Amino acid sequence: MNDRVLPGPFQFLFLVMTGLAVVLAPIVRTLLPERFLLDDQHLQNAIEDPGFAPEDGSFHVLAQFYSVLGLESSPLLAATASIVVLVLCLLLALDFRQWDRAGALGVGLLGLSLGLGLAYLAQFTKEFVSLLVALAVLLALRFSNEIGRAVLIVAVCLSYGALVRPYWALIAALIPCAYFILRRIKHPMLILLAIVCAFIGLAIAFQIFRSESLGATREWVNSGRTSSPVASLIVGPDFGTSPAADLLSILVIGLFMLVPIPLLTMGSAYYMVAASAIIVLWAVVAMAIVSGRAVRDPRAAWIIAVLTSIFVVLVIFEPDYGSYLKHLAPFLPLFIALVPLGRNHMSNHKEPALVARSKPQAVGTYAGRRRDIRVASDRRNGQKL
Repeated sequence: MNDRVLPGPFQFLFLVMTGLAVVLAPIVRTLLPERFLLDDQHLQNAIEDPGFAPEDGSFHVLAQFYSVLGLESSPLLAATASIVVLVLCLLLALDFRQWDRAGALGVGLLGLSLGLGLAYLAQFTKEFVSLLVALAVLLALRFSNEIGRAVLIVAVCLSYGALVRPYWALIAALIPCAYFILRRIKHPMLILLAIVCAFIGLAIAFQIFRSESLGATREWVNSGRTSSPVASLIVGPDFGTSPAADLLSILVIGLFMLVPIPLLTMGSAYYMVAASAIIVLWAVVAMAIVSGRAVRDPRAAWIIAVLTSIFVVLVIFEPDYGSYLKHLAPFLPLFIALVPLGRNHMSNHKEPALVARSKPQAVGTYAGRRRDIRVASDRRNGQKL
């Protein structure tokens, strides 16, 4: 009688927002500025001309991937497929019943996820593969076997690194290390110290194996943008040329990628919204760490391990804040999976029902007195026998 048939307010918003995103998916790419469609143009060229850009084999791998899926000749269908997969990830992050408890924060992140999804995923793009990685992580969390989860998550990341983005091999190596630490350490300062130690270890490894600093790749990419300057470049402070100075510069960049002060100081509403979104995303992760959720819940630990590993590597390679948001967009369902859930609205209606069922048996009611009289009479008859 008291079970609710209609969806709750946040569930209703989920249905409306996701449905609208699916409808807009094939349309929005025609409205986006060209800078949002660079991957789309490259991939369409690779699909039409197998000899296009032979120096970047990842585009040809993706062109073959879209061909296998039967999407190579239909950009509109590819855009719709990306958003459908995104919606599936959102339902794996929080099932439909849980969306009623997601609150304003959950709905806000839902809007952010769908907005960035329409901007960066509703097209031919490498981020579609990133979205499939996020899907694989969320599916792995459904496994009851801990080893099975670890194998699937690491294997998917390694495959992504081998076929599309080489730096994902580094992310695959960091994830189990991060998981091990998160399951055993609750204090946020110790976890922060572990992240700093990760940067120190990576700085040493880069010097040994690549003979370059951690920020060399980003500096090289940004140096080639003099002809088409990007306002939101990620540029580290110059503390000198020593290894310690390079490491300090990377740590400052890491801080700016958690709290994008450079974006906030630009004065533009667009950049302030982007900066606020980044702050909220990492605040959700910070709340999960501070609350000790990773220690209590292995699934939360895997999600935080994936996100922190991605963050560490993006600090090293990411050239600008636009690319940063683009690369985070497929993983927003993982952030949403960490949103603290509020109280279920149905709990307020169950309590009176339980009380109502217990009233006829309560002492002091007419039925209760009649029952007590019968019991006493039975006892007297038993004593006479």
